Amino acid sequence: MGDDVSLAGLFGLLGLLLVLSAFFSGSETALMSVNRYQLRHKAREGHRGARLAEQLLSRPDRLIGLILLGNNLVNFSAASLVTLIALEFGGESAVAVGTGVFTLIVIIFAEAAPKTLAALHPEKIAFPAAVIYYPLLKITYPIVWLTNAASNGVLWVIGVRQGGGELQ
Repeated sequence: MGDDVSLAGLFGLLGLLLVLSAFFSGSETALMSVNRYQLRHKAREGHRGARLAEQLLSRPDRLIGLILLGNNLVNFSAASLVTLIALEFGGESAVAVGTGVFTLIVIIFAEAAPKTLAALHPEKIAFPAAVIYYPLLKITYPIVWLTNAASNGVLWVIGVRQGGGELQ
């Protein structure tokens, strides 16, 4: 790996990517689990996070597209870092071990635990997340739109049609 980036720096970046993955996973569960009546009530009272969450949830396809974009970006980047770290530690044979260990770490710390926490306390996670997602969606909208258009195109090709709120 040479002098380009230290191993400590790679581990630090990997930790940051895991935190971001946990944020994306947990906030998705929180936003989809939040009680819509309480959300509407808090939004009408002027709660900023609730107002933004309500706006984001009015177009769930865009919100889910944004979350998937972010989560996949951080998870694939993290997997690449694990490969670099494993190569530095033990060569090619360590890549398989690194992949296995990292998979367990992601499942526990970036999927199961954040999603469980979010399901138990959706408002505490959904409202602050909405404050982050709202401007992030504005910035990434062209990519999210293109991704959603492509996935809807794939669904159309295989015969899945959306009409009247139900898949046909």
